Amino acid sequence: MITASMISFCKAEDIKSIYFKPGDKPKQHIPFDEEIKCVQCHPVKIKDIDGYTAATMTLTQSKLGAMPKSDIEKRIVEVVSGKHGREIFVLSTSYNNKPLSTIIELVVDPETLSFYSMSEKQTEKLFQMFYNDQVSFAYVKPAENYFKDVLGVQVIGKAELLTGEDPEFERGLEIYFPSLIPMLRLPPDDPDKLNALKEDVRKTKIMTKFTPEHIVLKDSSLRAQGLRLTQIWEK
Repeated sequence: MITASMISFCKAEDIKSIYFKPGDKPKQHIPFDEEIKCVQCHPVKIKDIDGYTAATMTLTQSKLGAMPKSDIEKRIVEVVSGKHGREIFVLSTSYNNKPLSTIIELVVDPETLSFYSMSEKQTEKLFQMFYNDQVSFAYVKPAENYFKDVLGVQVIGKAELLTGEDPEFERGLEIYFPSLIPMLRLPPDDPDKLNALKEDVRKTKIMTKFTPEHIVLKDSSLRAQGLRLTQIWEK
């Protein structure tokens, strides 16, 4: 939400300057159902309107080119699973109005669409998430021309820090652990060593569960199916 403290740091003196004017549809505007009016997505009254409302509401209002929710979920899992079941994201956290971006490896639970990460204790991002569970993270596949070949996800949701004593930690470990083994220099070669490693993780690591509330999938390959490249998933 835009606040007075944020506006004081903005070069644009009038907040209206960052909004589209209803009726001024840019040439690159995404296709949308004809019955939708500009004001539905770009309100004239800007009080209490945030960036999500102004920038992405069209995609939730219009069904033109939209995928079924179950198909979006399936494609998201495909995109973020990576070679060994994980991908590298940029995680954004904030505390006391100070943001932090962190490179982080995440693994997705295909059944719930929850994401999990494993962290060393006493890191800055953990302190920020402890005091402010509102987070955002994104993955994008590198491309020479992002406007032509785009593949990635942007996620908004909540973070929950888990210790080895939390029941949910075990579910996270079940999802995360198989992706960890191929990354190790000397992977455990017998069940006893594997269990010992798991126990060490329980005692020394913090598991973070990320529960998405809003996901933007960008996939230019969808155009070949007559779909729009940007798909919106909401909890």
